[in-house]
Amino acid sequence: MFVGVLLLLLGALMLMDKFGLLRGDAWDYFWPLAVIALGVSLVYDSTKKKKRQ
Repeated sequence: MFVGVLLLLLGALMLMDKFGLLRGDAWDYFWPLAVIALGVSLVYDSTKKKKRQ
C-alpha cells in the first residue's frame, strides 16, 4: 500500500508539472514528500507493533 501511495503522489506531481501548475522539477517536490512518508510509515508500523504486544 505504501508503494502505491508513493507512485500515486509521483504521478500527480508529474501531471501538475506537465500542466504548468508547479514551478521547477517534479522530483524537487517528490523526494522530500517520499522521505516524510517513509518516516510516517515507520513510526506507524512501530506504534502498531507495540499495541499488539
